[in-house]
Amino acid sequence: MYLPNTASQSGLHRAFRADGSITSGSAGQLVLPQALSRAMIMVMNISANAMYLEHGCARAHATLTNGVVSSITMDNVGFNFTLPPTVQFLGGFGPTIPGPSGWTGEGQNGYPQPTGFNLTGTTPIANRHAKGGAVLSAGTVNSITILDGGYGYVNPPEIILTNHPDDPFGCADPSVGGGTGIYIGATNGYYYINGTTCWTDAVALYCATTTSKFTVEYMV
Repeated sequence: MYLPNTASQSGLHRAFRADGSITSGSAGQLVLPQALSRAMIMVMNISANAMYLEHGCARAHATLTNGVVSSITMDNVGFNFTLPPTVQFLGGFGPTIPGPSGWTGEGQNGYPQPTGFNLTGTTPIANRHAKGGAVLSAGTVNSITILDGGYGYVNPPEIILTNHPDDPFGCADPSVGGGTGIYIGATNGYYYINGTTCWTDAVALYCATTTSKFTVEYMV
């Protein structure tokens, strides 16, 4: 707890508004671009129609064949991208896989091997992360090209897509499937976060009814 006008409350923290209305009933609408910092954000639906909120990048999942990433399916292609996002593959590995070491058990200068000594020593082979590159088409992440399927996966790795540093506008599309992401109910339904967990991703809204109004307040 901080007392008023002490510690972190002693400086200026400016609040901003980004109010508007839905202009398309069939596509997502960017409300805020990606930011370096946000301390608070509140999105309120002041219309009589349900809205959906998405934030962050496009999304995808991987499929394995014999421990290798063999295909990638796009779950949300996003919209408004100007540069391909970066692609990371996280997790999915099991124990390291042993392989032959080539060691014969002989000592220095070719001395005979000790009697009863194990000659089948092995050394672990490190698992290899998959690699991929995003492909854009008309502002959406149309697909991800597998550059290296990796090796040693037990479960499909999580695919993390991150906006290119020079593209703060690309965002997951809340219009997928007639509405996806965070549901914001009609007539003063809202979504609010504050503090260290406040995300800085791009923010988009979707509503099937045009002219539906919303209000956004955020602090940096």
